[in-house]
Amino acid sequence: MEKTIQQLRNQLNDYWQEADKKKKVKLITIGVIIILSIVILTLIFARTKYEVLYQDLSLKDMSEITKKLDELGIPWKTPSKDDTTTILVPADIKNKVKIELASYGLPKEGYSFLDAFNDTSWTMTDYDKKQRMKLALQSELSATISEIDGIESATVYINEKEDTGFVLSDYGSETTASVKITRSDNRPLKGETVLAIQHLVASSINTVPENVHIIDNEGKLLTGEQDESEILMTDQLNIKNNIEIRINDSLKRFLENVFGAGNVDVRSSVKINFDTERTTIVEFNPPIEGNEEGLIRSMEEVEEYVIDGQAGGVPGRETNPEEIEDYAMEDERGERYSKRSRIINYELDEINREIRRAPGQVESITVAVLINRDVLVDGELTQEREEDIAELIYAATGLDTRQVTVMAESFGAQDIDDRVEDIRELNWLAIILALAGLSAVAGYVIYNRRKKSRLEELKEDIEEAAIIEPVVKDLEFETEESKMKAQIDKLVDKRPEAVAQLLRTWLNE
Repeated sequence: MEKTIQQLRNQLNDYWQEADKKKKVKLITIGVIIILSIVILTLIFARTKYEVLYQDLSLKDMSEITKKLDELGIPWKTPSKDDTTTILVPADIKNKVKIELASYGLPKEGYSFLDAFNDTSWTMTDYDKKQRMKLALQSELSATISEIDGIESATVYINEKEDTGFVLSDYGSETTASVKITRSDNRPLKGETVLAIQHLVASSINTVPENVHIIDNEGKLLTGEQDESEILMTDQLNIKNNIEIRINDSLKRFLENVFGAGNVDVRSSVKINFDTERTTIVEFNPPIEGNEEGLIRSMEEVEEYVIDGQAGGVPGRETNPEEIEDYAMEDERGERYSKRSRIINYELDEINREIRRAPGQVESITVAVLINRDVLVDGELTQEREEDIAELIYAATGLDTRQVTVMAESFGAQDIDDRVEDIRELNWLAIILALAGLSAVAGYVIYNRRKKSRLEELKEDIEEAAIIEPVVKDLEFETEESKMKAQIDKLVDKRPEAVAQLLRTWLNE
């Protein structure tokens, strides 16, 4: 085996050595193409096929699901970097992953219509499809209600009307829904919010709002037996306060045109009836105007008479007189008895009317007006002037006003101005003292910093001088010595005899 491999290697080497440059290039190109093809085919057939696990997820669900997939060691990815609502998982474990996530209650936002359409198959029955669409509708309604301000989460349950194909079995059966709401805070929901949720769910399932019942997280029934027009206590107080504020502002602006701005104060109290009243009226009227009897629905007419002891006569509508007679009579020629009776049932129009009085009707208004005495003539409010003001207020507020009280008192503006002036003076004094204190502190800090900076600079100068001085001295010494040496060398070169004589003299001495 080794010999065969060695021979094959030698043959390839010989072939490669004998081949020219052009053939070598072709061989290299073919080899590269074959290797790339093998790599590409391996990647194509060996890569994992991914399918959509969930679509249109919220960011919260997306975060929780991906975190759970990482914990379970399940590979996942998104279609693109910018897509943050879709999760892809390997196709062979898609159903297993859905079951696993469902055991953890994920996704929390529920089942969508896209999920309902994507999960359909040819083996699915109509009942299964209907239940999936119902589940998707419940989830969509729950997500929509959860987006309302003041609601943290919501769960919707729908009880659909079943179509059996029999008229009698469907009688009285209607689609109903129940909504469980978790509030995000302790504030109760407004009545208009509850009513809006009722209408939202009712219109989505094709039923009336009365068939939608809502409870909160405390188990309190927000709808049900309550009428949709009933108003919660908080709404009643808000309505009452808004009406009173509007009346106060309107009357104050109205009276300030006469007494000047800031010289009038108005307070009102409104009594509102929030009860809901229903009146049902049933009327029966003849269908023809001017006719008191109406149309004949049925009539029974009987006529009987006896002459000479024997009954006779043929009853008939044509031979009967219109009058109804019921009597007996005997004459000289013999016995005669006659009897007529007529029963007529008239058809009348039945009119049913239901009158509902909306809640929030204003029953009475009381108004109190306080006028600044300083702006009145002689500082007094006469009885005639008081009555004129009261009549103006009655006319402005309407027929519901029951009582108006007008008083004149000093508003104490001078005292208020003096107090304000004193407060202003104290404020200015406090501001000046504060600024002076801040200036002193700032000056002290700046002085200390400058002093410290100067000391540090002086210390650095001293250290630098101590380092530089010996260096300078050395440099100066070296310079003088070099100059003297240069002069001696120059002298030796020019007058060597004189230098030699000088050296002999120094030696003799």
